[in-house]
Amino acid sequence: MFQRFVVPAARLLMAAGLVMWPAAASAWEMLSYQDDPVDLAVDESLDITAASVEQQGGRLLFTIALRGDVPASLPGADDSQTYLWYVDADEDPSTGQNHGAVGSEFNVRAVVGETYGGGWVDITGGMPGGGVGTVTVEGSVVFISVWMDQIGNAASFNWRCATFKVIDGNYTFGNSDTQVSNAVTLPYTPPATVTVTTPILQLCPSGPATGQLELEIRDANGALLPPEEHFVAYRSTNPDVATVDADGLVTAIVPPAEHWQTPYVDVTVDGVMAGNSAVIRVNAFDPGVTHRQTAASNVTFVMPDVIEGVDLAALTAQYEVVHATDAAFLAQAIGVGPDRTDWTTQYLVLDVATDPVTSVCGASGNPVRLGWLWGQPQHNTCYIINDPANRRPQWFVMWHELGHNFTCSCNAFNMFLWTPSPQHNTTYGEGLASLGALWSWRMAMDYPSDLGAAARADIDGHFCDYWGNFQDALAAYKANGRDYATIDADVLDGILLEMWGTYGVKCWFDLFSTFLPSQEAIPVAMDSVEKQATWFVAAMSASVGEDLRELFVDEYGFPIDEDAWPEIMSVVQGRVDARDFYSVGVGGRRRWW
Repeated sequence: MFQRFVVPAARLLMAAGLVMWPAAASAWEMLSYQDDPVDLAVDESLDITAASVEQQGGRLLFTIALRGDVPASLPGADDSQTYLWYVDADEDPSTGQNHGAVGSEFNVRAVVGETYGGGWVDITGGMPGGGVGTVTVEGSVVFISVWMDQIGNAASFNWRCATFKVIDGNYTFGNSDTQVSNAVTLPYTPPATVTVTTPILQLCPSGPATGQLELEIRDANGALLPPEEHFVAYRSTNPDVATVDADGLVTAIVPPAEHWQTPYVDVTVDGVMAGNSAVIRVNAFDPGVTHRQTAASNVTFVMPDVIEGVDLAALTAQYEVVHATDAAFLAQAIGVGPDRTDWTTQYLVLDVATDPVTSVCGASGNPVRLGWLWGQPQHNTCYIINDPANRRPQWFVMWHELGHNFTCSCNAFNMFLWTPSPQHNTTYGEGLASLGALWSWRMAMDYPSDLGAAARADIDGHFCDYWGNFQDALAAYKANGRDYATIDADVLDGILLEMWGTYGVKCWFDLFSTFLPSQEAIPVAMDSVEKQATWFVAAMSASVGEDLRELFVDEYGFPIDEDAWPEIMSVVQGRVDARDFYSVGVGGRRRWW
């Protein structure tokens, strides 16, 4: 059943059967309006009496007023009534779809019906655009909202309307084409990037119960755009825990009962999704922490200077955590290599929870969440190793979560995890996120940087501890019979460290290359664990220029799909060859971060 929406009464005035739109009724500004004569021979719910086009920032609102109400239901599920605006975006009637004095490049289409209801912008000419629109119905008025780029960002356009219906498979004309009107759009600069500059709010129903989200909207040249000139939409992923209003004011309702119930607020500006979200931590009581931001070129840390007597600011400065993580981010950008053109600042936030059930260790995304469990005096956080005798940063956790962000930004990598085995998909998903962290470690150790001695020594010691853990996991795996059904992420990373020890860090770089370009699909269906394993072995083989199938079967118990090997090897070899290890500066000795 199609849905009826309520439009505020101030939106329109009813007079003598016509709908009028006063300029002061809302933030919408009238671009063009037309009347249409009554035709009693046409169904009243298809007989157009007036139509208009309005603009609010980057949105356009196409409206049709009818002689009678749109029916609440139609006789059959497949029946529909359609309302059309023919848009001549180049104002040339000889191009696009012919509608007399209008040659439409786009047809804006609002359909009312149970099965086929919805809104669309159909491309009927040679200009880029199209997509879906939002349809609302109130009595005898039909609205559809679309973005300006869906009609080619036309500075001005001609338009006219028509209607029809399909009942029981029979097509019936409604209102014939209305007169031609012209709309001149208002000056508008579309947003290119949107950043939520308050990536975490710490709230409590008893206070502070509310928090205000702040945004930065920038155009393609990086200039700031005023939010009031754009349509900003906020969405809470769990309004039962925290709501957000149209102005970005977040209100805590109740603490979450489960870890997964912690809400995020997503933001779009004129249809452009923000590059990050805001995590909303709702606690049963207020721990009284105040977060402060410390930024580098690519990453920004958001956390208290001091919490429960621990001087995080001093530790952060002592070990150059922000600068080192910025370098780790850049290392993964070069090594893992997804397209980052639409990324914004990567935030890492201290998520302070007052209960152990909903507290996190580390969680990927933007922001990366690093948990702190309030009231537990030690070993309560994944930002630092909270041992009062030897507090140090949790380098691996932070850089592992960055690894998830980079690997999961590659379409091919996500398809690589499509086998029927959740266990093996998790092994590779977690193992290669850890490889991102290991890659950052090796770049920090092997190539020139301006990190101080204390930071470098701590990073190296921390990752060497993990190296030992991965070696132990691999040794246990081998001792237990090399059963690939039991392989986990630690074993996989143990194998990758052995490969690095034998062949060097280039084999890691080349493995990441097999998931690039980031938006391209894998041309081989990953429909078995054998194909997944074969892809991994083929990547290692292509990197070192040697067939490693026998090694991986004998040493690591990998199952090889021999039938799929030629195709997989061909694809993998092409992707490895397409990205030169030395061209990005990694293989040389120059300073690159």
